[in-house]
Amino acid sequence: MYSRATQMLMSDVRILKRLMVELDAEFERRAGKRIDHPSINAAVKSKDGARRVAKLNQFHAEAYRDGASLIVASTFAEALEQYLALVAHVERLWDDACKLYRERHYPLSTFLSILTVEEVGKLGRLWNDLLAWDSPASSNPTLGLLGRDHRKKHFMAVMAGAVVNARLDRILGLKEVRKLLQDVESGKLEQLRQSCLYIDVVDGKVVKPEDVVDCSTARFFVVLAGELWAETLGHFPWEFQRMIDKVTEFEIEVGIDPALIERS
Repeated sequence: MYSRATQMLMSDVRILKRLMVELDAEFERRAGKRIDHPSINAAVKSKDGARRVAKLNQFHAEAYRDGASLIVASTFAEALEQYLALVAHVERLWDDACKLYRERHYPLSTFLSILTVEEVGKLGRLWNDLLAWDSPASSNPTLGLLGRDHRKKHFMAVMAGAVVNARLDRILGLKEVRKLLQDVESGKLEQLRQSCLYIDVVDGKVVKPEDVVDCSTARFFVVLAGELWAETLGHFPWEFQRMIDKVTEFEIEVGIDPALIERS
């Protein structure tokens, strides 16, 4: 009920402005410095953030209008159980992607990482579905848009977790994140997903998945999938902390500089 009330209050622009003032003051008290809003705004602008967030909101509206809720329950306890099971499903996918990376199966690791991203996009409405567990059921018995459009699911996951994400910019590099956003919007990410599985012929030559996907590509997408999983589905504070700690442990394992991971 507290979360429901908070969600309702956050629709009031006056409250959002007041919240930002209090967040800035709390950050300065704890960190001893002010939030660098100009740098944050510049990074978002460099990612064409305003347009892409508007497009993301449009896709979210379509998803809510077009498909059934991800949670169908008669009690909140049942709804919470379904919620946790869906988040755990995505975690298992990411765990398998990490395992395949460690075993040097880079194309399959990349495929599962992109699949993890896709499922994160599909579950982007999950928190709202949990809060609205007792709302009237949708007349649509299927997922609609979320069940059939890979590119839109990629877009919803990546835009929600990468347009405003200083941690991701540090770990993967702002230039690489900008390229990722372009590849997601243009459909190149879906092409890469296909290349992870299938042999193709390009310019008269046979191209295998391992010719397309190397260690660095696999590492990029495993790290990306973990970050998006925690950022997008870590709704409960204690669960987010567990998730981000797990992702951080893997990032250090694969050679990410701990100084890039630490909060600045």
